[in-house]
Amino acid sequence: MKTLKEIKQLYPYQFKGKNLGFSIANGWLPEFSELCKKIDSLLGENKRGFHWIQLKEKFGSARYYWSIKGKQDSVRVDLISTKKVVSYETSPPSSKGQPQALFDQISELIDAAEGKTRGHCIVCGAPGKIDQHEGYVLMLCDMHAKLQAGGGDLDIWPKAEDE
Repeated sequence: MKTLKEIKQLYPYQFKGKNLGFSIANGWLPEFSELCKKIDSLLGENKRGFHWIQLKEKFGSARYYWSIKGKQDSVRVDLISTKKVVSYETSPPSSKGQPQALFDQISELIDAAEGKTRGHCIVCGAPGKIDQHEGYVLMLCDMHAKLQAGGGDLDIWPKAEDE
């Protein structure tokens, strides 16, 4: 498994530019690494100013916010119940001259990668389900849900030297 530090070294342009921070849970690093590789391949030689704005966990799944030259922002709304979280995202209208097909392809890759985290443990990446504990919504496998319920420490985030 690659660390976030190794991913940053492979795709440095993806982490340059203004950002709000990068937080990727251990269990989701392999999928994120694959996402960065797919985006790099899709962009080819012209990286078009692509970079991550924020990488984080929200309501038990990963959230990846990004920017690319010419892209307009979209709006995302989350609905949460005790059993699941549903997200809706609106796309801005297309503008002439923008490479809309490329934006759409990147959006599809990112949406799919975020979707995969909705079913995988934040700690280890094994199949999981929503676990609400003391106000937090986490995606946990059975083993880590039991550890959480018993007051055990979950090793969710990479160590500082791995970032």
